Amino acid sequence: MRRSATDYTGKDLVRAARKLGHITVEGKKHTRVYDSGGGYITTIPRSKIKKGLLAAILKQFGITEAELKRLL
Repeated sequence: MRRSATDYTGKDLVRAARKLGHITVEGKKHTRVYDSGGGYITTIPRSKIKKGLLAAILKQFGITEAELKRLL
């Protein structure tokens, strides 16, 4: 099944971040993502991710949407 950009949740992006080797720190409403050296990368909300936010987070991860689909 084909996923559109609005079908991703914060949980999906956190799972992808962990597969990329990033460190995640759970908060109440958001998850902070750090690289393996401890440098801050981004914050991911737990709610549904809209198209513009998805594009920004993927850019910060350095991956494309096609690569995200393969990770999930």
